[in-house]
Amino acid sequence: MATVALAGLLGAAGCGLAGSPNATSGGGSSGGGGSTPGANTSPGVLTPGSSTVSFGNVTVGTSTSQPLLLTDTGSSNVTISSVSVTGSGMSVSGGSNVTLTPNQSVTIYVNFDPTGAGAVQGNLVVSSNASNSALKIGVSATGVAAQSAQHTVNLSWQPSTSSVVGYYVYRGPAANNLSKLTGTIDTANSYADGSVANGQTYVYAVTSVDSEQVESAKSTPVTVTIPAN
Repeated sequence: MATVALAGLLGAAGCGLAGSPNATSGGGSSGGGGSTPGANTSPGVLTPGSSTVSFGNVTVGTSTSQPLLLTDTGSSNVTISSVSVTGSGMSVSGGSNVTLTPNQSVTIYVNFDPTGAGAVQGNLVVSSNASNSALKIGVSATGVAAQSAQHTVNLSWQPSTSSVVGYYVYRGPAANNLSKLTGTIDTANSYADGSVANGQTYVYAVTSVDSEQVESAKSTPVTVTIPAN
């Protein structure tokens, strides 16, 4: 900008000499004083690469981040003094105490680490000496509860050597505390238990039933611990 101001002063002085051969030094001073270097410089403008930041659904227990580009689109330097964000689980990194020249950019990162399930709304605020000195950008995200894997216990046993019509499957927290999983006889020599809970321990046993509905003693118990997730 100093070069432009200097050209203006030279032009004013040259014009004064051509128009007034007998111009006094006082008149020349008056003409030069009418142009002040930098007087017409417009303030810097901070322009974001996006008007909003949206994370969509993010599983609780995981974190993610999104970059946001900030560009000085004005004709003067812009100094960013601070960058902050509101909203539960939101944080921001980068961009503070940075000076941008015209057309220069800086990337900041908005981070989201959900603390629980539910929608989160907030604002990213960039404070600077630009014409838009308190730039505000909306941020949004939704925390989604993690879904635990559903486990199944698959049981199988050797068929009875006696003449039987089927089997009963027992389950419980201990070998001396078992109850029937179903009230009907299972004719196969296998059973899939999909009603287990993650992190729990179960004890299983099987009995056989003959045509007279006489039930055998329980088989040797089997203990199964379900994974926590």
